[in-house]
Amino acid sequence: MRNLPSLNGLRAFEVAARCGSFVLAGEELGVSSAAVSLQVKSLENHLGKKLFVRKGNRISLTDAGEEVYPKLARAFDELSKAADVVRGSKRNRQLVISVLPALSELWLLPKALSFQDQSGASLDIRVQEDPIDFEREAVDMRFTYESTLYADYRQKTLFSDVAIPVCTPSFWAQYSDPEGTLANVPDTKLIHNNWGPSYASEPNWSDWRREARTADAKLSGPSLAVSDTALAISAAKQKAGIALVPSILVKREISSGSLISPSEITLPMKKSYVCIYPNARAEFSTFRLFLEFLGLSRT
Repeated sequence: MRNLPSLNGLRAFEVAARCGSFVLAGEELGVSSAAVSLQVKSLENHLGKKLFVRKGNRISLTDAGEEVYPKLARAFDELSKAADVVRGSKRNRQLVISVLPALSELWLLPKALSFQDQSGASLDIRVQEDPIDFEREAVDMRFTYESTLYADYRQKTLFSDVAIPVCTPSFWAQYSDPEGTLANVPDTKLIHNNWGPSYASEPNWSDWRREARTADAKLSGPSLAVSDTALAISAAKQKAGIALVPSILVKREISSGSLISPSEITLPMKKSYVCIYPNARAEFSTFRLFLEFLGLSRT
């Protein structure tokens, strides 16, 4: 007869590993966190291996836990699928994607729509500022600007970028200069991007002027300041002035000619854009497909 561990213990371990917390696991299972801890402890005794490192209220998987969790997650996923077949359910779980506002419309949405057309996947896209709570909000993956806010999660670099000045061709026809230093652009026509509430050190017009070696890097004062990159781009398209924005987010506009970058002077973005996700989500099939669609491997 097989010496199988308790199903309750296996379930408690799977949920705790996925949630990253005994408290959250208890909420999902409808029991106390102490009960989850006891069930996991019983499973560890049965296996003769420690599955979690416990640090106060925080837990993380040991090497043994990392080894067993994917297999167990797949097994429970198969059980769930079998139950759906019995119930006649044809519903597929949505892939819940959280995205920084600046990346939502200009970068993520075209890719998400293309992926949905190809795969038929169900997507739930949430536009959110940092930080988010992966577990409480049931988020599978987060696209954002590199941050130390998610040190306990997996992180993959999407791309690095430079900030470039952009404006409409007609705007540049009015304020152009042969060197591309924007010497003829009044301070009142510089659109200031504050990069959102979580960031304070990204490129600004004073930095750009210093790089361009203009006579005076100081600014007389902004006429328009926004805290959303997409809005800065939209303002430039509406001829409000010239904006300093990540180049990746204006590729489409520059290609179509609705915007131009009138200078070769660029500033490196301080960090990279990244995809962040809990390790437990990596076994979700639609998650794996979307990572592959984006050209990202899980390893």
